[in-house]
Amino acid sequence: MQFHDYITLVQRVDSLIKTKSTGSPKQMAQRLGISERSWYYLLNQLRSEFGIPIAFSRFRCSYYYPDDASHWDDFLKIFMALPNSKITEK
Repeated sequence: MQFHDYITLVQRVDSLIKTKSTGSPKQMAQRLGISERSWYYLLNQLRSEFGIPIAFSRFRCSYYYPDDASHWDDFLKIFMALPNSKITEK
């Protein structure tokens, strides 16, 4: 995945999570235009490598930030410090 595409994808993830309109994991993947497996990979990467707290509510059927804050700025700070090869590996 290209650098710009990755940034755009994560920005879309942040937007959907902030509005709590992600839907199920399958629906989230569809909204992002990626496979469900790719969504789980990205989700794991955001949680483990970038430390972004993302939870899923079965009641709301949506992902959300437990602290109700956008983590876009946090992501960008960490992202810009990583070598490009680390970001786009799969």
